[in-house]
Amino acid sequence: MTALSWGQDKEGGESAEALVEAEIPTKPVVMADAIDFGPTPMLSMPEGHAKSFTLPAPRGMIISRDGEPLAVNEVKHRIVLRLPAVAKTAEEAIQFMERLSGEIEAPWLKLSKSEFIRHLEHRPWVPVPVSGTLPDEIATLVEGQLPDGLSLEPIYVRSYPQKELTAHLIGYIGDSLPDQHGPIGKVEYAWPPLIGRAGIEKTLDEKLQGEDGELHRLYDEKGNLLNQEIARPARPGKTMVLSINMALQKRAEAALAKTGRPGAFVAVDADTGDILAMVSYPSFDPNLFIGGIPTSVYRELADREDAPFFDRAVIGEYPPGSTFKPFVALAGLEWGSLDGLETKYVGPPVVLIDGRPFKNWSSESEGMMDLRYALTRSCNTWFYQAAIQMGAYPIADVSRRFGLGIKPEIPLPAVAAGTIPDPDVYGDAKSLANFSIGQGRVLASPLQMALAMAALANGTHVPKPRLVMESLDPLSNELIERTEPAVAHSLHLDPDDVNHVQEGMWGVVNHGRGTAGRAAMSKPVVYGKTGTSQWAEDSEKRSLAWFTGWVDAEKPRIAFASITHGRRWETLSGGRNAAPIAADVLREAYRNPEQYAVTVPESRSRPNPRLSMPVSVIAEIVPVDSKPRRRSGGLFQMLFGQRRSEPIEEEPPPSTYIMELSAP
Repeated sequence: MTALSWGQDKEGGESAEALVEAEIPTKPVVMADAIDFGPTPMLSMPEGHAKSFTLPAPRGMIISRDGEPLAVNEVKHRIVLRLPAVAKTAEEAIQFMERLSGEIEAPWLKLSKSEFIRHLEHRPWVPVPVSGTLPDEIATLVEGQLPDGLSLEPIYVRSYPQKELTAHLIGYIGDSLPDQHGPIGKVEYAWPPLIGRAGIEKTLDEKLQGEDGELHRLYDEKGNLLNQEIARPARPGKTMVLSINMALQKRAEAALAKTGRPGAFVAVDADTGDILAMVSYPSFDPNLFIGGIPTSVYRELADREDAPFFDRAVIGEYPPGSTFKPFVALAGLEWGSLDGLETKYVGPPVVLIDGRPFKNWSSESEGMMDLRYALTRSCNTWFYQAAIQMGAYPIADVSRRFGLGIKPEIPLPAVAAGTIPDPDVYGDAKSLANFSIGQGRVLASPLQMALAMAALANGTHVPKPRLVMESLDPLSNELIERTEPAVAHSLHLDPDDVNHVQEGMWGVVNHGRGTAGRAAMSKPVVYGKTGTSQWAEDSEKRSLAWFTGWVDAEKPRIAFASITHGRRWETLSGGRNAAPIAADVLREAYRNPEQYAVTVPESRSRPNPRLSMPVSVIAEIVPVDSKPRRRSGGLFQMLFGQRRSEPIEEEPPPSTYIMELSAP
C-alpha cells in the first residue's frame, strides 16, 4: 500500500515552532487514508494488456497559521464501466446507461455516441468513467447495487473544509486534462490531473503540484484488472502555511453576515504585514467545483445580485470617502500648506466652489478648527479649503507613499491597484474638492486601505502584505522556505505630522464629538476613521460605508478596514454601519485573547490627547479666493483612472452660512 493522500493530525504532535523564529503553532502533516493499489508483481499474460499510467501527485496542503486545514486531499470514488462486459456497440452502451440511470441515483456522466465509439475502437479494455465523483454516502449506497461490468474506482480529489469562509483566498481547482476515449497515448493518466483555476490554488499551482508517479496495470480482454504495481510513488506538493488567523476570519465573516449586506473586512499586522483576516461577503462553496460544477448551479451563483464570486476585499475598487482625509492632512503638513495645529479653517455647512455648492455632512456650522478636530468631526468643508490651498500634487504624492494607486504584492490572480488621479488633469477647484474627501476618481480596495492604516499605525512604512508565511516538506513537515516581513513603501514623513493625524483619529473613536463612538474600547484603545461615499453599481448610485483604523496593542498591532454596501436608495454612514462590523470583531478578540492569539496591553502607549475645541465664528463669512500651490520637481507621474462617482451637488438649504471659493 502506498500512501498518497495527506491529511491533518488533530491530536497534536511537534509543531513547526522550533523550525522558525516566529511562533507558528502549525500541527504536523501526516499520512491519511490512501488508495491501496494491491499486491504485485505484475504477471506476464499474453492475452492481457499491460500499460503504464501516470499517477497524478496529490496537491500540497494549504493550512492556516494555527494549523487549520484550508485545502486537503481525500480518497473518493467514481463509477467505471468495463465496456466489453455489457455492450458490443455504442448504441448498446448508451441503452445500458439509460436503464441504469433510471434504477440507481448517481451523478452519471452523459457520454456521447462518438465517445463510446472511440473507446470501443481504441481502448475497450480500459474501463471508462461513467460518473462524477461520488459523495461518500452515495458511494456506500451504490456499492452493493452495481451490476456486472460496473465497479467503483478510487481517486484522489481536492477538498475545502472551510467552505465559504476562505473561498476567495484559496480558490478552487479543475481537471487539466479530460478522461481519454481515443487512441492510447504515450502518456496516459490513471485519472485526470488537477490544476489550480482560481485563488492561491492558481497562483501557487507549481508549488502545490508535487511530482507525479507511475503505475503499471494489467487488464484482460474484458477490462478486468488483473494486477497493478507502483513503479514510482507520487510525491505530494509542498504544504503552504498562510498567515490567516482562523478565529479572526470566522468572526469577521459572522460580523459581515449579521449586516445582511455585501461587504468586506481585512485585518493586517501593522508591523509584519501578515494578513490576519480577509473576508468578502457573501461567498461560495469551492467544493462545488470538484469534478465540475453543474452549469445550472454556476449560473445561479453568477447571476445573483450580491455577486458571491466577486472578491470585494482584494478586487473591489471603491471611493474611500472620508477615510482618505488623513492622507490629505498629511499632504498639507508635508508640503507646508498646513502649519501643524496653527492652521485653522472654518467649517460651514456649505461651500460654493466655482459657483457650485459642496456640502458638509452636517447642516450645522462647525466653527473654526484645527487639523485634529477637523479629522475628529470629519468636516468636509474644512478639507475642501485645505485641498484647494495645497493643490493636487501634494495629495497625489503622499497618498502614493501609502500604497494607494499601486497594486499590492499578494499571490492572488487578480489584485486591484485602485486609482490616484493624475494631478496634472485633476487640479481644478471642483476636482480638488472631490479629491479631498476621497470621492470622484479616487478609488481603493479594502486591502489597500488596511495596509495604509498599518502605515499610519507604525508611522514609518507600509508593510509588504504577507499571505504565505512558509512552505513545509509534505513528508517530514520540515521548513523549506519562509517569507520574511518586508517594507513595501517608506513614508518619509515627519513624526510630529504623523502624530497630529493619529491624535485626530483617536478623537474619531474616543472623543465625545467623534463620528465612530460605536467602535470605542477601553483596552485596547481604537484609532479610526469613518467614511461614506457614493459609487455606481449597475448604473445606479449606491451608498458605501467605511471604517478603517488600528488598535493600540502589539503582537499583533491590528490595522483594519471594513466596508459595507447600501441597498438601492439606502443611505449608510461609516459610524452607524461600518464601525460596528470592526467593533464586533475586535471586542470579541480582546475578550478572548488566547482564542484569537492577540495580546491585551497593560496600559495605553500614549496619553489621551487634548483636542482643541472649535472657535465660533460670526454669521457673516467673507468669501475666500484660494489659489492652489504646487511644488515643482521631484514628483513621479501619477496614473489616470476612470470616474466612478460624482461630486455631491445640491442646492444649499435656506438661511445657511455659505463660504465661497473661486477657482484660480
